[in-house]
Amino acid sequence: MSLQQAAFFALAVLALVLLAQRGRVQPFLALTLSAIGFGYAAGMSTSHVAKAFSLGFGQSLNALGLIVVGAAFMAEIANATGATARLQARAAGRTHRALPLAVLGLVASVASAPAAAFALLNPLRRGLGGDSPRSALVLGLSLSAGHGLLVPAPVMLASFTILGADWRLTLAIGLPLAILLTLLGVALARATTSDVPVPVDTAPLIDGETMHAPRRGALALWVVSLGLVALLVTQSLGDIASEPLGGGSNREFLIALGRPVVLLLAGTGALLLLSWHWERGGLTESGWAGRAITRVAGLVLLIGAAGGLAKIAQETGMAEMNAERLIPYAPAGALALLLPFALAAVVKTLQGSSLVAAITAAGMMMELVAPLGLGDPMGRALAALAIGAGAMGASHINDGFFWLVGQAARLPAGSVIARFSLVTLAQGLVAAILLVALRAITA
Repeated sequence: MSLQQAAFFALAVLALVLLAQRGRVQPFLALTLSAIGFGYAAGMSTSHVAKAFSLGFGQSLNALGLIVVGAAFMAEIANATGATARLQARAAGRTHRALPLAVLGLVASVASAPAAAFALLNPLRRGLGGDSPRSALVLGLSLSAGHGLLVPAPVMLASFTILGADWRLTLAIGLPLAILLTLLGVALARATTSDVPVPVDTAPLIDGETMHAPRRGALALWVVSLGLVALLVTQSLGDIASEPLGGGSNREFLIALGRPVVLLLAGTGALLLLSWHWERGGLTESGWAGRAITRVAGLVLLIGAAGGLAKIAQETGMAEMNAERLIPYAPAGALALLLPFALAAVVKTLQGSSLVAAITAAGMMMELVAPLGLGDPMGRALAALAIGAGAMGASHINDGFFWLVGQAARLPAGSVIARFSLVTLAQGLVAAILLVALRAITA
């Protein structure tokens, strides 16, 4: 039954692409219809499908929707102050505009969630990368590469903790590997997407503002964007068992600073204050607040529907059952690292969450590392990294991160699958091959 469910899931992905691109159905409706259709095909009752979709929809909006709205507020404020246009003008003459975005993505990849980090960095990306499709892919692929391989990203925290690997050794191997995969992502993004900048409509200066407003706004956007990402990184540090943030109420307070509603209010308020932008009627429907809500309403609904599909898939249990089918076929020697990679990749592809994929795969591997010859410190570190590599791809329609990148790149779902989903899978495969080669050399 689990294999049939996986086949139905693949058909749901195909249906979404056909409905949204060939059938010209609005993407949110296409995704919702595909999710509900998959639930019925997988054998779930109407009440079960409705409950799972609603629960996943709400959880996804709670975790990511508010952050996307906050980032949209920031983008509109940056547009109105001229900050986005100033950043674009300064970056226009550079031949390697993708490099700053790749570095930003790699640093921010250790945040609590790559989708949240992408949303918060998106207003800055629109300036640095000219709001081009290539800039969106570069930032997304850099975040994906680092989140699967770097400590203290939650995926790696879960993997090396459950497997008992040394975090220092894991980081020493993961860092150069993440840099290499980031460069691979940049190269593939350059080869497949346009770097033509999209002009930004900048509101005229209002009473009391000066020509220094764009420069002040650009500096404020840098400060606020990096500050918000730092709060997400703090959340990741809070998940480390040794509690580097301390314990008790102090730790809870620091972690709470990365909650979605706090990021929304802090980001918007701080950018308004630092850029000193007080647009008359800015909080109305016709001001920056109304423009931002209108701009991201469809994206927020897509993120919710992606969460609904992911929850339906999780309720079927097909991800875990299909992953378990691979265990009897575990190869020997250095190739044994392909098992943890495959376990994580199957779970991630079928249910959408990289963290759940890492926890599930690490739990399955916990008692297998020694029998497979991976019980030494190097073997455990490589197994943890193999799980991270599998959990990084392929990000597709059941993942809010996929829709964030696709909307930022202004590409239809089929094109995002070809240019983003398959590239995240390619990054994972390259990482797995390199990890196997390293094991063969060091065994």
